[in-house]
Amino acid sequence: MNDWASEMRLNRASDYALRILMLLAAEREPVTVDAISVRLKLVKSHLMKIVAKLVKAEILKSNRGRNGGISLGRPAEQITLGEVVRTIEADFAVVECMGSGSRCVFLPGCRLKRVMHDARSAFLAELDGRTLDAITPPGVRPS
Repeated sequence: MNDWASEMRLNRASDYALRILMLLAAEREPVTVDAISVRLKLVKSHLMKIVAKLVKAEILKSNRGRNGGISLGRPAEQITLGEVVRTIEADFAVVECMGSGSRCVFLPGCRLKRVMHDARSAFLAELDGRTLDAITPPGVRPS
């Protein structure tokens, strides 16, 4: 693999979101934010921001009260990885010219933006074809 290829990656929040969802997919009961933080070794303040986005997108649901906690908003086989990434990634601009306010000297005639747009679309299409259920190891519960 080329060195440059290893640099393209999701932000940490997307990585954490996927781990949170995998943990919850393996659970039968709601799990508290505190318990998720400990089990996944994630900072609680970061975790709460990610969970809030996932709850707003109805990927997760939050239950208050004595038996409260966080759980999947729908079955794991109905949650695609593409949906999760789109929910969490604020700016999915692979190169600067894909973002707003670009001052690239090659615009508007540059063809790089189109190639990167197509590559991002292919990446997300692959994730859209994969579900949370497919990546959650059966019977595995992080401790």
